[in-house]
Amino acid sequence: MKALRVILLLSVFVFVAFYSKLQRLESTAWTESLQVSIYPINGDGSVLTEQYINSLTEVNYRSVGTFFKTQWAVYSEYDFDPVAISVKPLVISQPPLPPTNGNVLKVIFWSLRLRLWSYQNAVDSDKSTVNIFVRYHQVDDSSQLAHSLGLQKGLIGVVNAYASGNYQEQNNVVIAHEMLHTVGASDKYTLTTGQPIYPSGFADPDSRYDQSKAEIMAGKIPISVNESVMPDSLRQCVIGSKTAHEIGWLSDINDINQ
Repeated sequence: MKALRVILLLSVFVFVAFYSKLQRLESTAWTESLQVSIYPINGDGSVLTEQYINSLTEVNYRSVGTFFKTQWAVYSEYDFDPVAISVKPLVISQPPLPPTNGNVLKVIFWSLRLRLWSYQNAVDSDKSTVNIFVRYHQVDDSSQLAHSLGLQKGLIGVVNAYASGNYQEQNNVVIAHEMLHTVGASDKYTLTTGQPIYPSGFADPDSRYDQSKAEIMAGKIPISVNESVMPDSLRQCVIGSKTAHEIGWLSDINDINQ
């Protein structure tokens, strides 16, 4: 009986690995617009958050599509909309929380649970569609939002955001960042300090700390060795050459800032 359970578990892992490989190939082909579905979630259960979610339309996320189209033009002369954003119905259930420690088995099983949860709650089941679940909360200066995440395996993002129009554009920065994780982009900041990594995490490496924009996967504009600031919107962000290479926009590795 134990042997049967092991065989079944190994079969699940093999299937998931094969399916993930197909997702990776289809989502980074860039021959058609990458479909990105936004699913709002009432993260704190408040009436005000629900009212805010009910007011959301695709217009609120327009800057995400504009950002990707503008950045695509930096790397290609081909006129193309790399992503297509759509807003889906409110999701009632909450995603499973990631483990608080780095136990490998716990992370693996959490990832599988999240993918199952996404499959159960997403309207789109196409394997090349990126599903971004945005958990909205009321603004609370006394506490910070939980860390957002994006998984390449499963094409899933979970974004913690503020239910306020004043934060919509900064929310979109986080959405774009986590969406890029789902197609292979790596973080360009130091995990311990949050500071952008030089040079890959700098929008303009040649200018060092005279920066006006953020590399999207660094998430912040570096202003000194120990200081950086969050961009106000995606207009203050760029996709750097290393990120472009990771997601399949740039093939010549010699063009990457190391």
